[in-house]
Amino acid sequence: MSSPGQQGMLAEGRRMRSLAGQSLIYGMSGVIGRFAGFFLVPIYLHAAGAKAYGTVDLMLSAVLLASILLRMGIVTTMSRFTLGEGETDWAPIIHTIFVFVMTAATLGVLVGWVFRGFIGHLLQVDTDIVLAGLFGLWISMNYDVMARVYRIERRARSWVRFTLLNILLTTILTLLLVVVFDQGALGLLVGNFTGTALVYLLVVVARRHTIGIRRFDRPVLRDLLTYSLPLMPANIALWALNLADRIQVQRLAGHQELGTYSVAARVAVPVLVLMGAFQTAWAPFAHDVRGQEGDDQAKRTYASVLTYWSVVMGWGLVAIGLTAPPYIGYFLPKNTQGAMPVVTLLAAGTVLYGGYLIVNIGVTISRRTRMTPLIASAAAAVNLGLNFWAIPHWGIVGAGLTTVLGYALLLWWGWANSQRSYPVPYEWLRVGKVAAMAVLLLALSQWVIPATGLIAVVVRLLLATVFPLMLVPVGALSKGDVRKGWRIIASRLRRRPPAEAAT
Repeated sequence: MSSPGQQGMLAEGRRMRSLAGQSLIYGMSGVIGRFAGFFLVPIYLHAAGAKAYGTVDLMLSAVLLASILLRMGIVTTMSRFTLGEGETDWAPIIHTIFVFVMTAATLGVLVGWVFRGFIGHLLQVDTDIVLAGLFGLWISMNYDVMARVYRIERRARSWVRFTLLNILLTTILTLLLVVVFDQGALGLLVGNFTGTALVYLLVVVARRHTIGIRRFDRPVLRDLLTYSLPLMPANIALWALNLADRIQVQRLAGHQELGTYSVAARVAVPVLVLMGAFQTAWAPFAHDVRGQEGDDQAKRTYASVLTYWSVVMGWGLVAIGLTAPPYIGYFLPKNTQGAMPVVTLLAAGTVLYGGYLIVNIGVTISRRTRMTPLIASAAAAVNLGLNFWAIPHWGIVGAGLTTVLGYALLLWWGWANSQRSYPVPYEWLRVGKVAAMAVLLLALSQWVIPATGLIAVVVRLLLATVFPLMLVPVGALSKGDVRKGWRIIASRLRRRPPAEAAT
């Protein structure tokens, strides 16, 4: 008969496998999409040029800011108000969010169309780029609502199928517009948003019995906004921390440097895919664990999640840091070679942000969000303020360095704030050992190992592969941890996900 301690370890192992499984399912489509994009980036760059990439990146940043302002944070409340509370009638919440976002997106597009000339002048882009961005604003806001619906209903496999279709349509349309019809930045935007629009229509039809306007509820809307509005300043600050530097790079370094910076961000996207897949599964998982096991066991689980998160994301960071230089050197145009050192910096920022999402769970649970906007704003202010000095001195590398610093401060301050209301015993020593090993390999990649050459590429691939094994001698992982990790990955690749309700 197992002791209570052994039973707790077994239960924690099952929870880790569940979180890993959900992350793998949601990340599968992202991995496939980015893997395809890895081969398509050189084609797009040679056809459209780096400057077009910079224009697209700037427009997408503006679209994201507009969506944050228009949604008022209400979409992210769907998970908080439908999970962990034992409630099964989610229609009032879903319908209320669906109607609110649809209305806000439509009004936003109308206002943007009226001020299209001013927006174009502000961003230094053509009016047709602005109109394409407005089209993307409407689609992306409403598409995100449907993504949340599938997540709370645990229809991961169905959502992956729609996402893969989105990738296929987007790729075909973008290739046609950029390569065949030579539409440049406009083709990159329209191709991407049109594919998403077609899939959005299919998703709406598939979930037509779940969404709608019949159960729109003003008291529910008031409750949702009461929770979400205080977090809006934090969301804006996080946007500034992540994307506002595009405007600074454009103004302080020029359009070509913005294009190179955007290329670095695109090459670093695989790390963002891993983080996004985890983020999708994290909130439902965290609330479920607390609801089923109580606070004490939940805290131990959260601590383990951060440790294993650091291992997985540290591995991803090392892999992209080692493979990006030869990829850029062999396949991308000569005028984008400056992206090599920036890729690792932007990827590191993503990893730090993912760590912040984990340690900030205490604020989410306690609902003591008063300090969250201040923390995010302070981290963004440090990042953007230093950019005025760093970019003129070091170019886009300076922008990457300040991004890492900003996210590091966000993680540190977010952890300190969360511990005040919901202390969790994180294993910082093990996390620090993982970080130290990752920094060592990234330093070798930057200053010791050549970017190109057969031997250099083989060495880079070898180091990227064996990173988890290198954590055992320093005590960051045990041999049992490594075996357990491989078993989780192997079992999830072999096993079908849990059965879902019919789509």
